[in-house]
Amino acid sequence: MARKRNNINIYTPFKAEIKEVRKETADVCLFTVETSVPIQYHPGQFFMLSLWGVGEVPISVASLNTNQHRVEFCIRRVGHVTSELHKLRKGDSLWLRGPYGNGFPVEKAEGRDVIIVGGGIGLAPLRPLIQWFIKKKDRIGHVTLLYGARTPQDVVFREDMKSWSTEGIKVVQTVDRASDGWDGHVGIVTTLWHEAEVDYRDAVSFICGPEIMIKAAMKDLFFFGMSEDRIITTLEAHMKCGVGKCGHCYAGPKYICTDGPVFTYEEIKRFNLFA
Repeated sequence: MARKRNNINIYTPFKAEIKEVRKETADVCLFTVETSVPIQYHPGQFFMLSLWGVGEVPISVASLNTNQHRVEFCIRRVGHVTSELHKLRKGDSLWLRGPYGNGFPVEKAEGRDVIIVGGGIGLAPLRPLIQWFIKKKDRIGHVTLLYGARTPQDVVFREDMKSWSTEGIKVVQTVDRASDGWDGHVGIVTTLWHEAEVDYRDAVSFICGPEIMIKAAMKDLFFFGMSEDRIITTLEAHMKCGVGKCGHCYAGPKYICTDGPVFTYEEIKRFNLFA
């Protein structure tokens, strides 16, 4: 018998209706979808999104589970399936399987300073984490978000970052290449460490972005004295099934879909999860 999650067979997609589509950039949209069945998920987990006759793709949750019938996904148009998903509008339907994965260990942040490092659309799976920290601000130390994008036009969640700033999150942005009107930092995100209001030796970090950025950020944070088990990231992989059966996301002795996608720096080094 197949395992069940939320009383749903994990191999069987369930229907969801699109309630809102918010354009973030030229090729990135935030989709708010509503399900007829209740769902429970945590920051860092993902769903398999599908369209009949088109295909299926893994997408991380981009919202906090405050409504058991709603979830948000930030989707970048990069291939056939995501291009078809971008054609959907309010009232259209898609199909979900999940949630899958282990999620972020938010308990590691309690009583500590937090540094969040995001690159490009990698801010999407970090978004519910930030929302959680805002809700639990009395249990968390200083929170700093360092965010980098290729250009000002590629920045996602602009309004969210303004709101987070008013909630006490220190938000520092940078771009690789500036354009007219940009008055922020210019350079890669790992040049912003001096902006973080954290004690690196006792802090915890959460990272998501391009693999080259993740590698550089983890090495820097370890050099600054942060413990390997408190340097945490979520990894992308070519996932097909989401439940550890197809083998597409096998890395070392681990499956990214079931053992991850969230891993600590200690686990990444021990199991050689980076090529």
